[in-house]
Parts: sequence; C-alpha cells; structure tokens
Amino acid sequence: MHKVSQAYTWYRNGLREMFEHEEAELLDVVNDHDEVIDSIHRGDMMTLRDTPGRYLRVIELFLQRPNDDIYLPRRSPHKKIFPGSLDHSAAGHMNRGESYEQALVREVHEELGIETTPEDFEFIHKFSPSEELFYFRQFYLLRTDQEPQLSPEHTEAVWLPPHELQAYIEHDVPAKQTIYEDIPILIAFLDELS
Repeated sequence: MHKVSQAYTWYRNGLREMFEHEEAELLDVVNDHDEVIDSIHRGDMMTLRDTPGRYLRVIELFLQRPNDDIYLPRRSPHKKIFPGSLDHSAAGHMNRGESYEQALVREVHEELGIETTPEDFEFIHKFSPSEELFYFRQFYLLRTDQEPQLSPEHTEAVWLPPHELQAYIEHDVPAKQTIYEDIPILIAFLDELS
C-alpha cells in the first residue's frame, strides 16, 4: 500500500509541476486579422475573455489510422479546462513565436510521441474567434500508421470509425466544447476525400 501511495504522490506531483510549467509559458496575442500584437503568460490567458480584438491561437487535430479509425483521448481530471472530457487527438495553444505548423509538430510529439513534419498534416478548417471562444483555431488531420503513446494529459483513449464519433460523443458526457463543432466538419472532409 505504501508503494502505491508513493507512486500516486509522485504522479500527482509530476502533473502539478507539468501544469505549473504550462502556466508560465508565453503565448502570442493576435488581433482580428490573426496578426501578433502582444504576448501573455498562459496562466493569465483568461483575462483575454472580455477583450475584443485580443485573441490567442490554437491548433486541433485528429489522428487517423490506415483503417480510417480516429484516436479519441480523454483529458486528465487535473486539467484546468474541461477536466475529464473527451478531447482531440492532440491540441494546444501556440507558444510565442510559433507558426501553426510548428505548433502542430510540437504538440503531436508532446501529446502523442509521434515525429512529424509540417507536410504530414492535412488542413481541414480555420475558425475565427467567437463570443464564447477567444481564439483562432486551425483544425487538421494526421494520417499515420505510427501508434500514439498516451499523454500524461490524458487518462485513456479509444479508436473509433469516423461514422461512430458523433454518437460516441453524444452519449459520453462531457466532451471538450469544440469537438461538437469539429466532428461534423471532419466527417464532411473525409466524405469529400472518399
């Protein structure tokens, strides 16, 4: 029992350190045209919620196997935003000075343990900020036969055929907010390719 409690304490402290490090990261702040105008610490990003004309950038992507299944992980209960929710295969805020493509390569390496180049990704859609979401988000697909590693930011993951994604997220509460918008767009994108 002591070893189990020691291991859990080590795991929890490691998560705390990881999330504290994230809070200190610098993120680019952009204007209505997605042009960099400033930077902000990640821990202060919620102050942008009510500042029209000052937004963040994020990337979101789904990983697809050669058999067409999509990788859908669940966020850690320790995450500050949408704890325990279903998530994109990989997603994240862009660090200061990063392009969308550099952020994709970094996030896929950090969250999935997969090495990529910018050419490996298929662009699906760009979303502008809204009243609820104060950031630009670019949405991508990564098709690969490389197996992902479960990130410390996630607790579990499933592989699902694209046509089962919608029903799965509707019957599993909660899911990260943007997934509800992204999955129909992903399915339409895949249908166009087939």
